[in-house]
Amino acid sequence: MQNLEQILKKRILNFGPISLSEFISEANLNSKYGYYNKNLPFGEKKDYITSPEISQMFGELIAIWSIDCWEKMGEPKQFNIIELGPGSGVLMKDFLRVVKIKPKFIENCKHIYLFDSSSLLKKIQKRNLIVNSAISKKIKWVKKLDEIPENPFILIANEFFDALPIKQLQLTKIGWRERMLNYNKKKKKFFISYSNKPTMLKFFLPKSENLKKIGLIYEIPLNMISFLENLFTRIKKIKSACLIIDYEKKKIFGNTLKSIKKHALSNPIEKIGSSDISAHVNFDLIKEISKKYNLSADGPISQSEFLINLGILKRTEMLIKIANNKQKKMLTKSLEFLIDKNKMGKIFKVISIKNKKIKNLVGF
Repeated sequence: MQNLEQILKKRILNFGPISLSEFISEANLNSKYGYYNKNLPFGEKKDYITSPEISQMFGELIAIWSIDCWEKMGEPKQFNIIELGPGSGVLMKDFLRVVKIKPKFIENCKHIYLFDSSSLLKKIQKRNLIVNSAISKKIKWVKKLDEIPENPFILIANEFFDALPIKQLQLTKIGWRERMLNYNKKKKKFFISYSNKPTMLKFFLPKSENLKKIGLIYEIPLNMISFLENLFTRIKKIKSACLIIDYEKKKIFGNTLKSIKKHALSNPIEKIGSSDISAHVNFDLIKEISKKYNLSADGPISQSEFLINLGILKRTEMLIKIANNKQKKMLTKSLEFLIDKNKMGKIFKVISIKNKKIKNLVGF
């Protein structure tokens, strides 16, 4: 029976090593064998858990932020909500429950666009979100930003950019070379090799005198850069905003490529297609790109600070008052998971990029 490892092995043996970006794309999104097209990864008994699955409060507070954003956009009469990588649809489910407190927000929202390439996750999202309501009728699925009409919009991206393919350069004894995925026929396993010749990617390297240590790795998120340039062109043109929440890349150099299986780190080039592959997100780069488009940035700040600013402590108190003992323990545990600096509170960062006409968004 064929699997993704066999497909990649044949490709490499026939045509040579493939780039890490091609490998990541296949591993995560191959239409038949890619991780997100054959696995539901979210949950305590699955491979990993995201903030919306941890607590309903996460989606609720994103809704509060979005209502504030819409008001400061001037309450446009026709606007869209966009979510990138909606996962199981839980964030949007909690989001839609809360925005009902502002009937005009729902009334003026023309469409809710869910951006996802996984056919499996799309089915799960539909199961969670398509109920017999007026809001459900506004939900549409897209695979490209260009499919979305140019109305004002509020975009939410929670753990989306970390899953996009990246390229890596490594300093070897013969200079900077692109890191590639290769296959050893004798040992019957995948390994990392290097491009034979210098690559144009070296022009992405930062200007620094400390680029002499053999083994240095520099990551280039070309897919993220391309996506953001398209997105930021729209934000500049149309009075809009986006909210990005993701793993933070803390250092300029270093390998952040990782995969997670059963809540533990695993080797990304072993059992390809059976675990997700991701890399940490360079928030400084996001901010730098936004400046090219004369946009305004709030943050980055820690997820902990953002959620506390939005009122997660008060919201927890409110829910605890009406909870039974089991629910109280769950609420306390969930809050800790989301804001504790040793859990998600510090390793996740939050940034908002917006049109300069939008001022002082809540949460920052």
